Amino acid sequence: MVSIIDLYSIALLLISLTMFVIRYLREEPPVMPYLIIACTCAVGNFLGEQGGGMGAFMLLIAATFLFMGSVFYPHLRRLSQAKTPAAKS
Repeated sequence: MVSIIDLYSIALLLISLTMFVIRYLREEPPVMPYLIIACTCAVGNFLGEQGGGMGAFMLLIAATFLFMGSVFYPHLRRLSQAKTPAAKS
């Protein structure tokens, strides 16, 4: 039987992978956030099937916030690396 957690994890996985492919075609995005989202969706789906509904839902909500962070702030890592250290006086 298909539950809400199954649908939510698959939808989040498909949307994040689509966003990664679109960004990969245009630029070079960081892979780690999308990999974490995919792993969290897999673990959340597994927990949902085993009866851990609340834990699975909390994991998927955390993955959603990570996805929103990678959508709204895609260059945050690059901006932090571009800063130069302050001059010593």
